[in-house]
Amino acid sequence: MNPKIRPLKESDIPDIIEISKTTWGGHDHLPHIIGEWLNDPLCHPFVFESDKKAIGVANLRIIDEGKTAWLEGLRVHADARQKGLGEKMSHHLVEVADGLNVKRLRLVTSGDNIAPLKLAASMDLKQMYIYQVFWKDLRSKIIWKYNAINIERINPENVPDFIKQNPNLIPLNALVFHWDVYEATPQKIVEFGESLEYWAGSNDNGTVLTIGGKQPWEMVLDGNGSQWCFTLYATSSEAFLSGLSKNLEIAQEMGIQNIMCIHPSEFTSDYSSINWLKQRNHEIKLVLHEKIL
Repeated sequence: MNPKIRPLKESDIPDIIEISKTTWGGHDHLPHIIGEWLNDPLCHPFVFESDKKAIGVANLRIIDEGKTAWLEGLRVHADARQKGLGEKMSHHLVEVADGLNVKRLRLVTSGDNIAPLKLAASMDLKQMYIYQVFWKDLRSKIIWKYNAINIERINPENVPDFIKQNPNLIPLNALVFHWDVYEATPQKIVEFGESLEYWAGSNDNGTVLTIGGKQPWEMVLDGNGSQWCFTLYATSSEAFLSGLSKNLEIAQEMGIQNIMCIHPSEFTSDYSSINWLKQRNHEIKLVLHEKIL
């Protein structure tokens, strides 16, 4: 097998969906975004082709007003794994980025799998930060509140000032949502606010900022349904628990039966104080990697 790298075509989508069936237990989010790659001029998607079939895929997305090349969506067909294709594709995307006048490369990988960590290291990307992600179904009514901090909806236009007043709140000034990481510029914050919600609060117990929105629920076995996906920034355990309580309340009021929470890994130890969170459907670590060009 000597697959070649070429740009993604619309006719490759069925092959990519087939690859996705063997990724994340068949609950891959890639089928939801693959079409965007073809229509977005800031995306540079490529595939490995072998015997007229796409057996691998990845995308290079230019974000942060042209500052960052974001590597995403690397997938290889189950029958073609362990052959170095992921590394070849990744290095190809690095070469593409070198010609696009960006300042840095960024990538997130699972921190629970040594292979992607080695892959990032092979591209000279450094580990910059670790986030924790957990999924939890809410099919059973959960009665739990933690109100050490009063948290209210905040307009996107007011979020930059809130962050400026709390400079240690967002590590690396990195705005994380779902599987993406962006620089927390006023423009991006407002852009996110067109489809997502911000909630914030601050007092002597700490400061919390959360961004959330309704998203497709990839973990549902029948492929249908939705989840309340949110990122939670906090400066203390009290702030983290208060933010978690607010998002639980939002999801339950909307009748959403699943949540996906992303937060700085330092608050993982707080799970033990919450009975309903001692058992989780799934969880991973997300590692943000970066290389300055």
